[in-house]
Amino acid sequence: MSASQGWAGPDPAQLRLPPADVIESTVELCGRLKEELVAYARQPRFSKQYNAALSNAVGPDGLLDRGAAITAIDALILQRKQPDGTTIVRRFADQRHPAFSEQEKATLLGWQGVAEGYFEVRERVDGGLLLHNLLDDLLYPTWGTSHPDALKPMKPSTFVVSRVVPAHTDFDMWVFSGPQATYGRKDAPALVQAAAQTVLTDPRVIRRNTELTAMAWQRQAEEREAFIDFAGTDLVVGPPQTVQALLVDFYKLRQPSVPATTSYGQPVPGPEDLAAFSEEILASDSVAVVYDEAEGIHYFNEFARAVEPFTVPPDQLTPARLTALRGYLGDESIPPFLFRRLAADYPDSVDRVFAKLLGKKGFRWDRDGEAMLARKKPTFLHHEPTPSITVLPPRLAELRKTSADSRGANWPRMPRRRSERGRR
Repeated sequence: MSASQGWAGPDPAQLRLPPADVIESTVELCGRLKEELVAYARQPRFSKQYNAALSNAVGPDGLLDRGAAITAIDALILQRKQPDGTTIVRRFADQRHPAFSEQEKATLLGWQGVAEGYFEVRERVDGGLLLHNLLDDLLYPTWGTSHPDALKPMKPSTFVVSRVVPAHTDFDMWVFSGPQATYGRKDAPALVQAAAQTVLTDPRVIRRNTELTAMAWQRQAEEREAFIDFAGTDLVVGPPQTVQALLVDFYKLRQPSVPATTSYGQPVPGPEDLAAFSEEILASDSVAVVYDEAEGIHYFNEFARAVEPFTVPPDQLTPARLTALRGYLGDESIPPFLFRRLAADYPDSVDRVFAKLLGKKGFRWDRDGEAMLARKKPTFLHHEPTPSITVLPPRLAELRKTSADSRGANWPRMPRRRSERGRR
């Protein structure tokens, strides 16, 4: 599994590598901006968020994990949305006095495009590294802004787990953001397995690879169409055991079109694996399976109770009947698309139901619905749907097969799709 033998991936010749003088000036600029940005984020106005991020990095032993703490702060500064929908780094770029130059501001705003990765080091390039991200199958020419010796352990054919951010608008140039963990070839099986698990459970990590993303969208569209043909609808509601049996039958019907093992030697999850429900769902009164065109397949617990308020006369709209729907609204894992769907399905009752639920007379869904969802579902602000079916990147599939063959072991089965927790 060397970098030069059997390597599959994008062609480095297609990269726009920066010249030496641009590398030097950009690395210096990024290092300086990082220091200023961290100092800005430690201002009292962000202290509550800063301390909360640090508290999440405390391990079971009560000790602060330094690497986890740095990563948490990095994510807070570059990615976490503030109440106004911006990020800390954007506020810094917009508000500093004296104002940043055009290049400085573009660099800072570019850092919001964080790429997280399990990187394979392909080769060294002009004081940096050519990294191949196993998660999205793209190349990242990357430099460090700390001491040059920090890159020495990252030799070709080793692995680096880290976050990188774009460093220049005109070239393919990235810099490390946060800590870097380096692993040797002996660690390949564990690293490759972890990378595969990440891809299979979070399809968002392939989003920068437009080709893989398009393939995933196409496969989701095909499966959704097959589901509708089989079930007669894209929403099925019923007792958990009944709905689960329907899903098992659906996946059995689909299974003949899927090979018994994948290209990397992994047994394809069987119908029972794909239709597995949690114990909480199995113990509930009803469950809904929704195969949404954009959001993919989702499961929603106690769905019949949540829908009931939309179907009863106004005088029967009691607080008890609103309990399940209120739980949906307060559950951060329930996506907004479900409420939009309920509003479309029950146009005659949606206004009075939410007026009663929110205690706001005169509530109108067409006027107030989206603002209400923005308040109640802030984690979904600026949310971009991602396909719920994952396409495993070729290099990761290749390494996984090689690792499995060399170990003479079967990889454990893993689900191939993401699913929202819903009310599971």
